[in-house]
Amino acid sequence: MGIWRPVSFLGRTLIDIVVVTAVILFIPGLPPYVSFEPFSLTPALPFTGKLALNNKLSHAKPLLKDSILGPESIAIRGDELYTGIIGGNVVRYKNGKMDVVTKFGKDCEGQWEETKCGRPLGMRFGPNGRLVVADAYYGLFSVDVDTGKVEMLVSTNDTIDGKQPRNPNDLDIGKDGTIYWSDSSTNVVLQDATIEFFGEPSGRLLKYDPRTKSSTVLMREIHFANGVQLSQNEDFVLVSETAKSRVLRYYLTGTKKGSQDIFIDGLPGSPDNIRSNGKGRIYLSLVAPRYSNKLGIMDKLGPYPLVRKFLLRLMCLVKAILSGIQAVGSIEYVDKAQYWLGHLELAASLFPRHGLVLELDEAGAIISSFQSAEGKVGSISEFSIDDEGKYAYLGSPYNKCIWKETQVKMFNVLNLKHFQQQNSLSNEYSDVELNHVSSGHNDDLDLIRGLAAVAVDHARSKVCEEFIRKDPMQSKPFT
Repeated sequence: MGIWRPVSFLGRTLIDIVVVTAVILFIPGLPPYVSFEPFSLTPALPFTGKLALNNKLSHAKPLLKDSILGPESIAIRGDELYTGIIGGNVVRYKNGKMDVVTKFGKDCEGQWEETKCGRPLGMRFGPNGRLVVADAYYGLFSVDVDTGKVEMLVSTNDTIDGKQPRNPNDLDIGKDGTIYWSDSSTNVVLQDATIEFFGEPSGRLLKYDPRTKSSTVLMREIHFANGVQLSQNEDFVLVSETAKSRVLRYYLTGTKKGSQDIFIDGLPGSPDNIRSNGKGRIYLSLVAPRYSNKLGIMDKLGPYPLVRKFLLRLMCLVKAILSGIQAVGSIEYVDKAQYWLGHLELAASLFPRHGLVLELDEAGAIISSFQSAEGKVGSISEFSIDDEGKYAYLGSPYNKCIWKETQVKMFNVLNLKHFQQQNSLSNEYSDVELNHVSSGHNDDLDLIRGLAAVAVDHARSKVCEEFIRKDPMQSKPFT
């Protein structure tokens, strides 16, 4: 009798688990109200060749350290930097000081009230000199940064082609003022973005016409639409599909006008914002790494819709219980739990800290990569280069500073020399041009330091490569 008692208990427990799992999976009417289909990701490119591990970004210097949180996107005007931070403020950094330009949301108690605070994400200066900002909870805004005057262009309450934008994310602006912008999901807000990742793709790429003051949909069913970038000649526009680790292209002119294709696939990370140097080079930030020798969570769960459905329904049931508690009375710890459950920042803490930016040409070929494989710099959402091509500023949805990379000129010199040697591009990149790029007495010291650091990075990269090859998940976690 003694042995049958624990066996019977285990049997009943197993039956209970099966019944509860079946109820969660198959009872109709339970949230989230999205469909689930199998999908697969193209295997990640290995960290070899032009993607060989390096620590070029580890030389970056922090700005506003511990004074801001989550500077997702950075717009540059002369010697001024503009960014949006957690808490809803759009801020300006100039001469070592920061001030608040505007806020689209309402005053709130803390990060956990993000739906109330607002969350400024992508931003750019338009040809009219005004700053256009995408707020994840409120819409698209045009801001006169000198007077503080704000104009709403698109509201998240607007219905566009039958659906409301639930998560405006990034944008780019054409020479004629047309705004191309991404809506990461028409199903859920940013706070619940895990549902968009695990459920059906509902993101969109849209075009806002400043003359008619209306938006039209260019692309649909993008699995978390994110960064947006026009080509140099504005003949196509790119949009990151973060959940699928690829970038899509939509043609604006020519024989392919109105069609779309894949610009680059199999990325070794989750693509976020895309920026350009205005000279045919594209900088694609990968906010979280993805390794060819170890499957990530989307690689593992993509083919199994029932597993994703179960996890999301379980999460929604817990959130429903928390909402019931909130209805009785607001408790800060419950409010915070409601916020973090399903938020991407919680999921991001599970990834290794590996800063990664890819330099591409307009055909989608990888030119080089800027990394911090050792983990000093991580969670990079944007790589913005100033007008002189001298400095780059690194944004992040989670970091507590803006990283300033001072060796961009050195990177350009090395890349130009590489292309000249490999492709014999003597007509396009002459020695005179190379010397011009590397000239400037004030920058010589940084250049020499940078070139010396490359030798150190080469040795470091070999150690990091072996370390990650053995077990990529043992890299330093987010802090």
